[in-house]
Amino acid sequence: MVYRRICAVILILMAISLAGCERPKSPMGTSKVARSVRARMAERAKGDKAAGEGDGALSAGLSGRISAATAEADAASEDTVVDGDPKGTHMELWTYNPAHVTYYRKLLGKWNTEDPDYTIEITFRVMPYDELLASLTKALNEGQGAPDICDIDAYSFPEVSKGLSGTLYPLDASAAPYLYFMHPSRMDVYIGSDGKRYAVPFRMGAAVQYWNMELLEAAGITQKEVDAVKTWEDFRALGEKFKAAPGQGTKSFTVLDPEDPMWTMLALAEYSEDTEKAGSAASEMTKAYQGWIDAGIARSVTDVEAEIAAGNAASFTGSLAFMDNFVQDMHDQYGKWYITRCPVFTNGQPCSVCLDDSPTVITAQSKAPGLAADYICYAKMYTDNMKSILWPDLSYDVCNTELWEDKAFAHDATNEYNTFFRNCPYDVLKEINDRIAMIRP
Repeated sequence: MVYRRICAVILILMAISLAGCERPKSPMGTSKVARSVRARMAERAKGDKAAGEGDGALSAGLSGRISAATAEADAASEDTVVDGDPKGTHMELWTYNPAHVTYYRKLLGKWNTEDPDYTIEITFRVMPYDELLASLTKALNEGQGAPDICDIDAYSFPEVSKGLSGTLYPLDASAAPYLYFMHPSRMDVYIGSDGKRYAVPFRMGAAVQYWNMELLEAAGITQKEVDAVKTWEDFRALGEKFKAAPGQGTKSFTVLDPEDPMWTMLALAEYSEDTEKAGSAASEMTKAYQGWIDAGIARSVTDVEAEIAAGNAASFTGSLAFMDNFVQDMHDQYGKWYITRCPVFTNGQPCSVCLDDSPTVITAQSKAPGLAADYICYAKMYTDNMKSILWPDLSYDVCNTELWEDKAFAHDATNEYNTFFRNCPYDVLKEINDRIAMIRP
């Protein structure tokens, strides 16, 4: 009788224990998918080195879009969507972009298929960015109420990560399999004050120069002359030629918004290795573009996009992310624009800096931060996902330099971003690869 009672108690305790247990949570970097990816990426890096291309990026630490008309995108546009395996580990993800939800859901399906031992269910919540940032900051400060995963903006990362104090979860182990091919200037922006990585990027968003060749050619300026522009002095000289051409009317050689932080970041990028010069870089850049305005070759505006859409600008400096504005909203500009590196003050300086991006963080409040980190790094950094989903669906300029060298990808004629402009965007990224400086917003 006593034996039976003991057995019964043991069985009850086991039942209670099993009922209260969640499925095993993957330690960061050790899920089946993460291990498989690690092996595949290591083989790619090994083959890259064998081919004589070196390992400098690693050792240095250095739209085929989603259609809003589809049912899937319609579902993603709701405030809250739940997807994934109901029996898997549950997480919550906040974002401000409905298209990100659709993207993440595709990768969630792939993850759950490839790693049935560590399946995931995610509640996706879409909210206006200001609301998202305020809610996230409040939750991090109070130590409760934060999601497992959250998209933010590159310019907000310093605010979100300030002080750290255990509010965010470091992603080093989960990101490690991918770092060899990821551009360090984008990746390293998200390293915290403690030397650990706390966010995963979506895109490069590198600063480039856009040229309206239709307007320039009408003013007698050739692509060869545009290619010859190396410095801001060259840029100004070409602007003078454009201004002197007859029939310009309301058109300007360039338009700019002096309040855009891009100008300060670009100036700092150019002098990033000269601490003495860096101190006065912003004022030097301000002096330069004020000189263009005074000379009548540039106009200060509050809405650069409106001027471009109206055909009033022959050139402008901006993020490669601006490609989306052209393809989405300015179809009449097809075939007119040419993209190059930005000019510099002195030849040989870095000519670009990473601007627009939607980095993703894992909060320390997550009940399964390692699994969340594995999933988000897989979704946003794995070469195969960038190639087959990220670029075709979201048209975000990928941070993976392996793909910049892949002509089938970078010159894919079925991708409208590769055909909208007079040259392929990835050819520009490949050209400036070693001249993109790491400057934090």
